[in-house]
Amino acid sequence: MTHYFFMLLTIIVFLFILSILVLIHEFGHFLVGRINGIKIEEFALGLPFTRPIFSKKLKDGMKISLYPILFGGFVKLLGEETSEKSKNAFNRKNVWQRISVVVAGVTMNLLLAIFCFYLFLGFSGFKVVIPKFSDFKFTSPTAPAVAITAVLDESPAKKAGLSAGDIILNVDSKKFSSLPDFQKYVRNQAGKEVTFLVADTALSQEKKVTLIPRENPPKGEGPMGVGVGDALVISYISPQEKFYSGLSYTADMFGYNISVIGHFASSAIKEKSVEPLSESVSGPVGIASAVGSILDLGGITALIQLFNLLGLLSLSLAFMNILPFPALDGGRLAFLLVEAFTGKKLSVSHENRVNQIGMIFLLGLIILVSASDLIKIISPLLPH
Repeated sequence: MTHYFFMLLTIIVFLFILSILVLIHEFGHFLVGRINGIKIEEFALGLPFTRPIFSKKLKDGMKISLYPILFGGFVKLLGEETSEKSKNAFNRKNVWQRISVVVAGVTMNLLLAIFCFYLFLGFSGFKVVIPKFSDFKFTSPTAPAVAITAVLDESPAKKAGLSAGDIILNVDSKKFSSLPDFQKYVRNQAGKEVTFLVADTALSQEKKVTLIPRENPPKGEGPMGVGVGDALVISYISPQEKFYSGLSYTADMFGYNISVIGHFASSAIKEKSVEPLSESVSGPVGIASAVGSILDLGGITALIQLFNLLGLLSLSLAFMNILPFPALDGGRLAFLLVEAFTGKKLSVSHENRVNQIGMIFLLGLIILVSASDLIKIISPLLPH
């Protein structure tokens, strides 16, 4: 596979994933809007900052559009941004009907995440590995493991056949609850033969690897000559665990991602730097890079990991959209909840103004995060 073809394939798969996320989300608003008798004026993929590259008006008056900037989409409802008198207008429906329309997009993203996770877990034999970045307490059954993040040339690990991405399940039949315990054991076995039970990233194949840790390794290389990190193996064994695995994994990933963001945010505050937090957040460029890394795995392994990525992205989109911030579904929901419990409705013009300010802020944030992703990708290629 040539370099340019691989880049093209990565872009196509990235745009396909992005389109699925947006279409599923907007379909939720569309479906519940129709159920509540609201007129749909436009269903669009892409952001409406330019003229659409495709637009077709259906018999019921709804317009289907495709815009060139594909990082988003929308469903335009009659009376959503204007005050209309028609009984089919969004603003003429009662507050709970409007709330149901607003939360429908997030609900569809949650359902998509659950569906993708069931596929991912089923194809993975209901056993997966994730990096451990926080002390989050999982509801799913977990076991500690060690992930190899890098292997140095001419090291004992390299000569034994270990690779970056391999998962060390045990050493001399011993399991370790923490990374320091593992590192201490390996150091203490320097000069002696040690047997590792190792699995690939997908946990589909296991093998035993024997090597002798170095007694006097070069400075900074360690006895094995590898970079390592904490990992967790999540296993669903019983029929009951497998039946609920998609739901459990969704709940765990939701809580775990919040925990990880909190962990990096805490580090950023302590270090008085945004760098730790920026490491935990990715924009479109970072997601495209992740797609490329997955496609590089090849075959069925890549397809399985794409299901996981799609589930994680859908879950993240649901979380971000429900935040009570202007221009997001959560911001609209906040206005509607205030109306539901106080009986006071914010004027359409005021709500539009607040949402416009929120949209400008969000677009600026996307640009900043994308720039950060580009720096992460390009900086290793630059001369030092």
